[in-house]
Amino acid sequence: MNFAQRWRQLQRQLPLLIGVAGVVFLMVFALQRFYASTIPQGMAVDWSYTYAPAARNFFDPYTPLETFTNPPWVLILLPHAWLPPAWGAAVNMVLNISLLLLVIRRFGGNWQTVLLTFTSAPFFDLARTCNVDWIPLLALLVPPAWALPLLAIKPHSLGAIGLIWWKRQGFTWRMFIPLAGVIALSFTVWGLWFTRVGLPWNVGAWNFAPFPYFIPLGLYMLYRAYQTDDAFLAAAATPFLTPYIAVYSVASLIAFTGSKYRREVFIVWCAFWIYFVLSI
Repeated sequence: MNFAQRWRQLQRQLPLLIGVAGVVFLMVFALQRFYASTIPQGMAVDWSYTYAPAARNFFDPYTPLETFTNPPWVLILLPHAWLPPAWGAAVNMVLNISLLLLVIRRFGGNWQTVLLTFTSAPFFDLARTCNVDWIPLLALLVPPAWALPLLAIKPHSLGAIGLIWWKRQGFTWRMFIPLAGVIALSFTVWGLWFTRVGLPWNVGAWNFAPFPYFIPLGLYMLYRAYQTDDAFLAAAATPFLTPYIAVYSVASLIAFTGSKYRREVFIVWCAFWIYFVLSI
């Protein structure tokens, strides 16, 4: 395709791009108004009290923040943390919504998957906390070698899918070169940062992991996923193998696995709403 053809194609797509940009702006503006009035009451709590302060304390994010437990290179992906709190939270939530939609579209989901995702209790919890679960979702849309540094930021959400990626790459260690490079560079910027990271699973109030009781189920699901080369099933095994997962991270699983296993995800959708209703 030559330059003239590319230019004509861009001209045809320009109205769509302008429309998408307009929708994104309206979403950011509406969410900004929402968070501006609710952050003082505890909305966007993870964004306001963890990620935004950590990004602003870029070179030493762990010292003042016991709640910041991610690898430090996540901060490079959060330039919107320097915006006023409500604006930063709005941009972050639009990224969450956008990546959920992109993953559903990329992996064959339909309107039912969209409905299950955005009416699920975990999604509403994600809107409440405004965490950065869009980052592991982004990992699903890039080549596996470059996805690992993204997935490593929140491995407890979709991390077991890495086994399937490695299998598809022929178990080559070259797949881990970008991750190793990122880790090595992180030591030059943040020193031995892993010695200062807290343990999130010690905070039981928002730890929803059934660890260690469901490890056998998780291992069986991962084994079946390996046998059948099923990335969706491998991702679904992750919560049963990790000592920590928050409720809002299940929204990513609903969007991704719901693109294939809609009936099973509907059962999960019902179970979470029953749990929240009974809890209330």
